[in-house]
Amino acid sequence: MKKIYIAATQQHDGKTSLSVGLFLAAQKRGLKACFMKPVGQRYLLEDGAKVDEDAVLFKKALSAQGNLSRLSPVTIPRGFTEEYIFNRHPESIMGPIKDAFEEISAGMDIAIIEGTGHAGVGSVLDASNAAVARLLGADCIIAARGGIGRCIDEVALNTALFRQEGVECLGVVINKVYEEKYERLQRILAQGLGNIGTRCLGIIPFRAELTYPTVELVRKELGFEVLSGEDYMDKRVKNTIVGAMEPQNMVGYLKNGSLVVVPGDRVDNIVTSINAHLMHKEASTPQIAGLLLTGGLVPHLSIVNLLCRVDVPVLLSKDDTATSAYKVKELVAKIGPDDHEKLETTRQLVEQYVDIQQILQT
Repeated sequence: MKKIYIAATQQHDGKTSLSVGLFLAAQKRGLKACFMKPVGQRYLLEDGAKVDEDAVLFKKALSAQGNLSRLSPVTIPRGFTEEYIFNRHPESIMGPIKDAFEEISAGMDIAIIEGTGHAGVGSVLDASNAAVARLLGADCIIAARGGIGRCIDEVALNTALFRQEGVECLGVVINKVYEEKYERLQRILAQGLGNIGTRCLGIIPFRAELTYPTVELVRKELGFEVLSGEDYMDKRVKNTIVGAMEPQNMVGYLKNGSLVVVPGDRVDNIVTSINAHLMHKEASTPQIAGLLLTGGLVPHLSIVNLLCRVDVPVLLSKDDTATSAYKVKELVAKIGPDDHEKLETTRQLVEQYVDIQQILQT
């Protein structure tokens, strides 16, 4: 059985996307594939158990084999790290990982194992990505973000730790490369990675649509309440604007997919945003993604009734406008189990731009 451990040079470099793409590519080629996230830091409660969100994605969206608790054998709750430092017990982490992997990988042709961050993440728990890869007998692939100097330097640092643990590095997949830089970086990175003794297995172009969260994801991740528009929560947020200026000035900043972050008592800007949205078919005004009313302020009932009659989701935040807008802008839009468009886009990108044959045959 082939075992591939997906690590990265830093957070949000595309581990999950690469894992999804390789998992689906293996299945497409008739291989029995399994998935595991050995150590999870961002977890959900499923049937009373803490399981990593990426394991939930693979189980619910891709029908990965095995019980969720086996796909995500170890999660790290708040406070655990400090306790572990003074009471080290490596087997309490490595044991469940090894047992779960033996169970889910039985009879499989390929195992996709998604790490947590860079090669050294987990060292404080005696369970770095490199150490877990060695435990499971897996080869690694490193996902890195587009660039030249920093990208190659970070790959060198990560491959060194994997090699120190005796783990073979199959190569690197570069993610999120802008189209205008693609051809140039393709040539440079192939040579630069070769210079440090590793291979470039693919360069995936940047796709803005993969960065757009749905309004529902914004609500869920940031804990906002829903005032109205529950049936339209699947709208995608492509940009965020703060509606704190006068209406005639604000309207010029509205774009398709805008989430308008506005104080709940700025009725003028709320109504202007809704009017622009409703007129998008007859004029060159945009179709907004939604409204986020801030300051814990709810408009007068007559305005709420108006909001309930339009196809616009409206969220409520207790934070001030600046804080609310900052939280939305900083939100990373990970792929969710119900996000079929992003899953399909990810599959196509990996299939087209990654040397899957080389990975599966190595």
